[in-house]
Amino acid sequence: MLFGRPRIWGRHPDELTIRIDDPVGRALIRPHGSASRIGATGSAARTGRDSAVKLGDSVVIRPAYGSDHLRIEKARAENSAWLKPWEATLPVGSTEELPDIWTYQRQVDRQQKRGTSLVMMVECDRQPLGLITVSNVQWGAMCQGVLGYWMVRKAAGVGLGALCVAGVIDLMIGELGLHRVEVNVRPENDRSLGLCQKIGLREEGYKKRYMCIAGRWADHVSFALDTESWPEGGIVQSVWKMPLTLT
Repeated sequence: MLFGRPRIWGRHPDELTIRIDDPVGRALIRPHGSASRIGATGSAARTGRDSAVKLGDSVVIRPAYGSDHLRIEKARAENSAWLKPWEATLPVGSTEELPDIWTYQRQVDRQQKRGTSLVMMVECDRQPLGLITVSNVQWGAMCQGVLGYWMVRKAAGVGLGALCVAGVIDLMIGELGLHRVEVNVRPENDRSLGLCQKIGLREEGYKKRYMCIAGRWADHVSFALDTESWPEGGIVQSVWKMPLTLT
């Protein structure tokens, strides 16, 4: 719940909210239970109808603020086994301490007010389905940000992540004026590599021991999109043949 309707990146939150109506009926994503899922171990498992999330009439991607972070953290904890192999961790010997949820909430909300990060929650019928963050935002000569995302297990494997990530990149470049958005993916993460390729991100290189993941320094493949390579009308229009809809 948003209290006091704070300004985020100098705008009302509704101006940064993306609404995707009837994504299954419009064939923007696959019906739940229709796809095979690659789990954290890399083995394929059939996704049954009973285990998949039931999408309602619309999917909303909006700024997370205040108590939203508690709902997101609950969803992340419930999916910890699914997400843990891909989560960033502090390296051995680090003197830094991870903030508790309350400290994190205050820190990230201040950053969103200043326009140095953006945390977008994906939800359907008020149920959190995932999170897309744009962090390390730099303005001036760099004018760029780094995007990361996760989806709950029951919402994975139907194309929802690609659609939502594309929408957020369109928002960052087309509406908020970033020149460049970067996405870094572990080379063994076939699902995320496929997402970057599907939405037309440019592969820029291989970063050795780029980030500490699950306790170990992990290599990453770097992708990016900038204003010059952003398709006319945006990624969503280019790939799904529909305009991005802001509420």
